[in-house]
Amino acid sequence: MRRISHEWFFLIPITVFLGLFVFYPLTRVVLRSFTDNLTGHFTLQNYLNAFTQTRYLGSLKNTLWFAGACTLVGAVGGTFVGLLASRMSPKARGMLLSFYSLPMTLSSLVVAFAFIVLLGRNGVFNIILNRYLGLPKFDLYSWHGLVVTYSFYNIPLMTLTMASVFLNLDRSLIEAARNLGAKAWQVWIYVIIPVLAPGFIAGISIVLAGMLAAFGTALALTGMAKSLLSLQIYSHASESNYNIPQASALAVVLIVVIVGSLATLNWIERRLRPGGER
Repeated sequence: MRRISHEWFFLIPITVFLGLFVFYPLTRVVLRSFTDNLTGHFTLQNYLNAFTQTRYLGSLKNTLWFAGACTLVGAVGGTFVGLLASRMSPKARGMLLSFYSLPMTLSSLVVAFAFIVLLGRNGVFNIILNRYLGLPKFDLYSWHGLVVTYSFYNIPLMTLTMASVFLNLDRSLIEAARNLGAKAWQVWIYVIIPVLAPGFIAGISIVLAGMLAAFGTALALTGMAKSLLSLQIYSHASESNYNIPQASALAVVLIVVIVGSLATLNWIERRLRPGGER
């Protein structure tokens, strides 16, 4: 009789945890999405609503646009800062990356109220812009205001990823390309970018997944004024607009969008990886 290795017993706690707090709730959400809110009978109406009603289609469109804009800003800013960090001394780089780790430890509500103090209608920076510089006030409660607020998370997150990618870049490849007569722009296009692309795509995946499900800060800043899929789910799960089956259907749609986006990015990352799939 084959003996079971003792190491497998260490998987029992995490398996139980995932079963109770991930797979069971997810299964319940999927099952509830196919039930009628009034009768409890099987129905596809919740999904028909999700793909036919204007408010839900608008929420899906806004979610994709918002997540894409936030990811783009985070990717560009984080890559630039990551490159600068890789060129710093180890001590300075450690201090910068430690400082950039702080946003990940802060509550979304704390961040939202901090931005209200700084960039709200009567915020410190808005008073300076309007009263002393004669510039129009920044609208924190608009779509671009939300993009700026979420950059507080996304740029540091992308920086932590890209700094490691730049530090692990094989300098011998760059030296070999230069010895062969490649110009600076050719080194970037044909050597550096292809090598960095898999790590860049991996960083984008982390940011995009978080932005597709963005909730706390957006709710604290705009309430339900901005139509995001996550906020629509919240509205149906609250007492004021209680419809758990519809919320479940919207949640399943959001899960499918996130999984599909990550699967696509993962496929692209494998294609770009040196020696990867072709």
